[in-house]
Amino acid sequence: MSKDLNRPSRQANPLNSLKNKKPGKRTGQETVRVYEYLREQILTGKLPSGAHLGQIAIATSLGTSNGPVITALRKLQYEGLVSHSRGQGCIVAKWSPAILEDQLVVRRALETEAARLASRRVGKEDIEILAEMIQKMSAFVRQGKIQEAQDLDWEFHATISRLTRSQALQEALEKCHLVEMIRKREISNQTKEELAEWVQNHQRLLDAIASGNPEEAGNAMHKYLTQKK
Repeated sequence: MSKDLNRPSRQANPLNSLKNKKPGKRTGQETVRVYEYLREQILTGKLPSGAHLGQIAIATSLGTSNGPVITALRKLQYEGLVSHSRGQGCIVAKWSPAILEDQLVVRRALETEAARLASRRVGKEDIEILAEMIQKMSAFVRQGKIQEAQDLDWEFHATISRLTRSQALQEALEKCHLVEMIRKREISNQTKEELAEWVQNHQRLLDAIASGNPEEAGNAMHKYLTQKK
């Protein structure tokens, strides 16, 4: 990720590519459009850490009004992808290695509890769905489709989160998973052997959850996330 925290130039700003888009008919739809676009730009690094997010500039570039932009920025701020300070306005959140590591500590605690709860409630169909995800991950890794494999990793953990049936835990983990996408983008490329081990770790985790033993499942999740670098 770029360390240049200065406001991007107009020519380099990815928002300019949507300048000619016409606004939708409904404010709610516009908010979703602005939110999804900005989130994608942040998660892919096209809007780098520290980039200024001017409301008027975004509204003009996306062909919308200030209202949807303000609402979208507030949601991104809640998710931890955007920060706001008086005098500076909204910027893309700054993620140092220390901050990302601290976020992993939070995720480890939440996901360990999620694994415990999921092991009590997981059914045969749930296990089959998770097993199919692992098979697809393995195939993507063999084909060199790393981004697709990582997307499935996110869905794998989101599925475990849903099995807890705890809305509060799901919302907290959703924010952790978004920051995890940032962390994965920052780390160096893994070797083919490391990626194969990564897939095997998912299988070990699923086996522990399928066992129905909450402590075994929690320990497996904690070990899995402790190994993440």
